[in-house]
Amino acid sequence: MSEVRQIRQVSDYFEYIGAKVQHPLVSVVCFDELPEIRHSLNSYEVYGFFLHETSDIELSMGIGQYHYTKDSVICVQPGRIGGKPDNGTTAKLTGWALMFHPTLLAGTGLGKKISQYSVYTYPTNEALTLDPYERNIIVSIIRSIKVELEERKRDKDWQNIIVNYIELILNYCQRAFNRHYHVNPNANENDRIFKLYHLLNQYYGNNLQEKYGLPTVSFCSDKLHITPNYLGDIVRQATGISALNYIHRFIIAKAKAMLLNGESISETAYQLGFEYPQHLNRMFKKAEGMTPTEYIESLNSD
Repeated sequence: MSEVRQIRQVSDYFEYIGAKVQHPLVSVVCFDELPEIRHSLNSYEVYGFFLHETSDIELSMGIGQYHYTKDSVICVQPGRIGGKPDNGTTAKLTGWALMFHPTLLAGTGLGKKISQYSVYTYPTNEALTLDPYERNIIVSIIRSIKVELEERKRDKDWQNIIVNYIELILNYCQRAFNRHYHVNPNANENDRIFKLYHLLNQYYGNNLQEKYGLPTVSFCSDKLHITPNYLGDIVRQATGISALNYIHRFIIAKAKAMLLNGESISETAYQLGFEYPQHLNRMFKKAEGMTPTEYIESLNSD
């Protein structure tokens, strides 16, 4: 298993590829302006859109090969693993990428509903196919965001403008998803990492934490009709971490989103299924190297 690069902040990715970080919470890159980039397999804790203009890129997502064409968009979100394992080689990429931290959406309408977009439940081995009009529109929006970040003054409205641009991109991606899903409703059947991610979403969507507490490896393996050891093998092969750590990262990602939207630490802990807030503190500290309180303070200092 190749090393998985942790993309916790926008800068983690942009500095690795040698691109300018326009803002800690959101940045845009045109790959055409960069030299060749060394391959990396990334674990994302940020959101992103990738529109490469070449179709001969061999990418991975989860444990499988990622099907991509020059008319596709790759949508990533916290909890996803993707890229190409680092084998020491480089590639010249073309096209665009937009990456943003969940903090950017704090207190916004999009922040409260972004998880409802079906593009984030899309099969991890298949990119969304856009029609030429959709692709051109999305690229033009990304260009506009780049101008807003680099050439416009940071006034009180800049964040709302960029969030509105991002929501417009998501709406175009959602339309592409709806069109594709209508003709290919079972595209995700063979991707167990996707199924695990979807199962965890359903767990909280159905409020099972109120009855069972935190999701466990045993619960997930039972629902996926495989043994806990086999689930652990699949997750470790795909991500380099254990199934339990994967579940904990999912929970921490949800905790971050709730904290960003103004929930207290106690409310967040109980809504996620922790028996006591201190248990969330311990898991958060182990995963992030800081407590939820320190995390909130770090956001306020940005």
